[in-house]
Amino acid sequence: MGVHRFEMMPTVMKARAGQVAQGMTRIVKRAHGAVSSAVIRATPVDEGVARSNWVGNLNGPFRGVIPAYSPGHKLGLGETANATAAIGQNKAVALGFLAGKNMAIHTSNSVRYMGKLNAGGHSSQAPVAGFIDLAVQTGVVSVKGMTVLRR
Repeated sequence: MGVHRFEMMPTVMKARAGQVAQGMTRIVKRAHGAVSSAVIRATPVDEGVARSNWVGNLNGPFRGVIPAYSPGHKLGLGETANATAAIGQNKAVALGFLAGKNMAIHTSNSVRYMGKLNAGGHSSQAPVAGFIDLAVQTGVVSVKGMTVLRR
């Protein structure tokens, strides 16, 4: 009988590893969704380029700069077309994420002036500094209480 228990161990370990991967996938996707949505919505908007350039990518950051999805002038923080498109792009990337297969989901922004926008005061729509850090905090809160293994 002890032999049978030992032989079953790899099966139990494989099942548990699969459960861990599923739990990590859930947590990473939830955190990514919260951070990407928060940072996109908080990004100051003039012509839509900065907001559109929050690009999701698996296993490494996207390094390019894309044009605004819906360009304009003096669009303001309430602008939704670029936000909706950027959030949709990030969600589409997140759908392909699987813990154990992928290392991470990145949401990056390579516009040259992002640091100034985040520092605040550079834009009338962003008088307060640190909207990127606030978005990350939103992601942390979104996964609070989640567990890798369900009971």
